[in-house]
Amino acid sequence: MGTRFQYSGFSLEVEEPVVVGQGESYEKLGWGPWQFPSLSMTDRGHVLCTWATGEDSIEGYEDSVGDGVFIGAVSEDGGRTWRGRTREDRAVGTPMQNGREYIKPAAKNAYPVPWLDRYAPAYSSPDGGLKLYRADEIPEYPRSCPAKEYDPATRETTEFTSRVNWPHAAVTVLRSRDRDLVYPLDSLMGIMGQLVPAEDGNLLFATYGHGFSARTGELVMGDKYKTYVFRSDDCGRTWDWISEVVTTPEYCPADRDAEGFCEPNLARMPDGSWVMLLRTGSGCPSWLVRSTDGCHTWSKPVLFDGCGVLPQLRVLGCGVSLAGYGRPGVYLRASSDPSGLRWEEPVDLQVEHSCCYTAILPLDDTTALFGYSDFRYPGPDGRPLKTILTRRVTVER
Repeated sequence: MGTRFQYSGFSLEVEEPVVVGQGESYEKLGWGPWQFPSLSMTDRGHVLCTWATGEDSIEGYEDSVGDGVFIGAVSEDGGRTWRGRTREDRAVGTPMQNGREYIKPAAKNAYPVPWLDRYAPAYSSPDGGLKLYRADEIPEYPRSCPAKEYDPATRETTEFTSRVNWPHAAVTVLRSRDRDLVYPLDSLMGIMGQLVPAEDGNLLFATYGHGFSARTGELVMGDKYKTYVFRSDDCGRTWDWISEVVTTPEYCPADRDAEGFCEPNLARMPDGSWVMLLRTGSGCPSWLVRSTDGCHTWSKPVLFDGCGVLPQLRVLGCGVSLAGYGRPGVYLRASSDPSGLRWEEPVDLQVEHSCCYTAILPLDDTTALFGYSDFRYPGPDGRPLKTILTRRVTVER
């Protein structure tokens, strides 16, 4: 049983939460472990849920994402019950035209380099914590990153190098523990972004970072993120920049602690257009942009909601779109508009203590699984524990 929400032309039934897994208390674990859930399918048709296991920092990425062999949980009944992940529970990659699956670069920590002092930054924040260099002026900076493809027919994984054609790319340097570290391209083209199939079967990738306009080379609001979209027509061997959403003061006013357009999530809508949701900061508004030319240009951003970290957007086969987001709070929102421009009022899941990152996985044309964290969910003995939860969401039209 769950709660039904009636809208014009359709309804949503949101079932009660199911515990995927529980860690220790927030007082023991703190920020980072047992949060940031992700949902995907395994090659056996089961649901896989993974989550962060380490610290949330630029020097802890390689240990923070739950993609290890035994990290995570698996459901064989659409999220009603869960068991521990085993070696056989392999996550499915993104299908490509060659019949294989693309696997994004693994998380990589920021790293020191010996050559940085030979170049002058194009931007430095007042406290020196962020510096931006022009990659075109630094031959030592890699313009490629490792990637993998998996062949379901042979069950073999092949490693290769992806070339990233990013005009006016920035080398981002962050101050951490009294030393300057270069932020890796691997992460910008991996855990920082979202990978989806394009309408013609090729690949699209949306990511974000500090830097310059790829179109003009201009530095606008150097301390704010910008979102960039890339396309690959050769199964991930080459990524070409095709568009961007550059942050301007209109969307990051000085009186708010906004970060700029980041954490993009895009989906192809029932009418054939593309919609992308964007975060601007914790406790700051989320925005919606739309493309009618295959993500090459974007509309002027319109307000999606007053909050929205890591917004998630998925379209079900029945034509209803679902969005998840939050901070503060955890919200689920639905739309039956084929363009994705008009949305119903959000459903507040009444979660007070959470990372507020959500995950949505369509199960069939009318059903999806919604994942999130609750830092104070009761454990078997009643103690509040950091917990990963899912809820089944069913659409009836």
